[in-house]
Amino acid sequence: MLRFLPHRPPIILVDELTASDGDTHHTRLTVRDDNVFAEHGRLLEAGLIEHVAQSTALGTGYAAAGADAGSPPVGFIGAVSRLRIDRLPVVGALLETTIALQHRLPQVQVLHGTVRSGGTVIAEMEMKVFLMGPADAA
Repeated sequence: MLRFLPHRPPIILVDELTASDGDTHHTRLTVRDDNVFAEHGRLLEAGLIEHVAQSTALGTGYAAAGADAGSPPVGFIGAVSRLRIDRLPVVGALLETTIALQHRLPQVQVLHGTVRSGGTVIAEMEMKVFLMGPADAA
């Protein structure tokens, strides 16, 4: 999994990619108390946003590898909009996240991220991610 992410511990906010079809990715994360975005037994808002961004990076990296496109691109959050967080997940919660690509340009992706815990949607957002060169060139 780490070969598809430019991130390294302790800033990892995704445990696994469970499915990917190129434009839709499904990931999981178990919230741990040693997570740098966890405080007072909960994953903070910034952690949910970063989890969606890393879920996107993992899916994009996996898709690039499957297409034999070389090293995955490095992406940067350009904007977060339509952010709705209904509740912060507690330590031990399993997050199941769906990333759905809405628009793709050569250096920009617009996606919709949905985070569920216990089958209930706890957060949704739209995110613009700007893509740079491959991770090994950064």
